[in-house]
Amino acid sequence: MVLGGPRANPQRVASTLAEVAVIHARIDQPLVPRVSEVGTYGGQAFLEFDIPASRDSLDVTRCMAESGEKIPYGAADAFIVSLRLALEAAHAAEHPSSGGPIFMGRFSHNNVLFADDGRWWLIGLGRNFSVENEFGQVDGTAVAFHAPELAGGAPASQMGDYVAMVLFMRSLLPYAELPPRLARIFHGDIREDDEAFMDQLRWVEQRIVGEVPARRVSWQEAVTAATEIRSAMGTSLDESGFAHFAAKCISLADEPVPLADSDPRTADEPPVLSMDEHVAWLAGPDGQKQRVGTASRRIVRALAEQHRARPGETLTVWDLLEVGWPGERPLPEAGANRVYVELNRLRKLGLRDWIERFDAGYRLMPRLTVRVVPSRE
Repeated sequence: MVLGGPRANPQRVASTLAEVAVIHARIDQPLVPRVSEVGTYGGQAFLEFDIPASRDSLDVTRCMAESGEKIPYGAADAFIVSLRLALEAAHAAEHPSSGGPIFMGRFSHNNVLFADDGRWWLIGLGRNFSVENEFGQVDGTAVAFHAPELAGGAPASQMGDYVAMVLFMRSLLPYAELPPRLARIFHGDIREDDEAFMDQLRWVEQRIVGEVPARRVSWQEAVTAATEIRSAMGTSLDESGFAHFAAKCISLADEPVPLADSDPRTADEPPVLSMDEHVAWLAGPDGQKQRVGTASRRIVRALAEQHRARPGETLTVWDLLEVGWPGERPLPEAGANRVYVELNRLRKLGLRDWIERFDAGYRLMPRLTVRVVPSRE
């Protein structure tokens, strides 16, 4: 679900979401989701996509980093190619306002949504609400990749979208397993038969990424060059590999990690949430001690403190966002999604029945007892 921020202009948000629905309906491509509903509830405009997305690309990248494994290059390459095909479909469609092609402009991790099974979708084409506010201005807290001319006020373009996609791709390189030839060259081991290949790499820099807009090569020339580079590296596209890898990393990140000295409780004892004073571990009513991540730790501590000081009262999604990621200001839908992901992780740790939605926020169930155990020195 997409919502406006707590201080957003309601009328502008409603207008933006209506525009998003129209634009997405004009792009016939499997990775571009249709809007299932646009409406207003409680005076707040909302939009729902018809996909089972649970997190954005930034959260999935974190899951991959935590897994300790590298993305197979063929899978990562196929992921980027799939995004390129979605962009091509958008460029072939007509924007309802301008009558021209539908461009992305800026490319962000917020633009790619994932389901728990690793499937992904691209949103924000033509009206990039993932990185812009309701007035169409770039949100200063959103990290986005874009062609340099956009910083000077130039409009989005086809090859500008290609540059943004390449920059987004490069942000994922630290998590990918590079092909042997490319890794060897990056380590300085350059051989005589590498010269032609390095010319191909330099061509991308000189004629696409680093070229002035008016002199960039065409989209088709760029795609052909990418195909030739893939051939020179001896790699091929693994079209199903990225979804499998993403699903595995998501599952690992969500999987509880029991500690050895858990103390199961009997069913007839009152429910107790136990944790050490630093929340290095917590144990739900089943008594199983689990390690939790940094954001979950902060959220549990805040819910527990609220439970102790003001039993029955709630913390809003925005309260939990500030607690879990202090100092960060993601766009509303991305921020809310972070909170939902962490709450789902906590529920999988045995707190499913004890973290409850109430009124406009979340709380620990009032009859739950919170016990803080002194840390062992």
